[in-house]
Amino acid sequence: MGKKANELAMRDPALAALLGVVGSDFGAEPSNFGGEATFGGTFGDDYGDDYAGDSWNGMFGADAPAAPAPAAVAATRGMHPAHAKIIHDHMQRTAHRNKRALLLEPNKYSDIKVEQYTFSVSATITALGTAGALTGSNSPDVNFRPQRATANVVSPGMVIFSDVRVANVSFTVGGLIDAWQWNANAVGQRLDVPTLTPANKATFSGSYSGIVPAPLSGTGTFPFILSFTGPASIVA
Repeated sequence: MGKKANELAMRDPALAALLGVVGSDFGAEPSNFGGEATFGGTFGDDYGDDYAGDSWNGMFGADAPAAPAPAAVAATRGMHPAHAKIIHDHMQRTAHRNKRALLLEPNKYSDIKVEQYTFSVSATITALGTAGALTGSNSPDVNFRPQRATANVVSPGMVIFSDVRVANVSFTVGGLIDAWQWNANAVGQRLDVPTLTPANKATFSGSYSGIVPAPLSGTGTFPFILSFTGPASIVA
């Protein structure tokens, strides 16, 4: 009486799994995998943790293949060395390939598409050398969460904020703020403010002091710009 295909396949479960004949639990105990002893689910999750890291920055420049995940090592324990090596090499190639793919498509395995964008609010100083009020407002084209502010002021004391808001929530919660605090060379200026949508505005109100610091000169106009940088929903 002939043997069933499944019985024949199970004589060498590792090879059968690689060929797609049977599931890829490789004879490992189900408890090692939380009840889901599948090749894609188990190893995919572990290697996802390896290459994703805790931020986008963690994966850039990561050229070396990742070390085998603990679950992968456990799954190959007790296997024929040749079969274990095939699986080990395949896992490393897959992990390395995924790392490289994420350099071009950071959102490749996510159903939420997020990138880092910049959004600005601007106002025109109509006459350098003449003090006056300064206000501006704007709304982003996508959902946007500001995490850093940058102002194009040239010196301290040039522009003073009395209030800065996103989505009608002020994140200057007391006193006056010198825009120089957010100049382009400032470090450690990290914000955690509400997420803006296209239906909301970011606004600032304050004043221009009237000073004309070098390299500015004359009495012409000057575009004052307060920029925000942070995560935003992707625009295709």
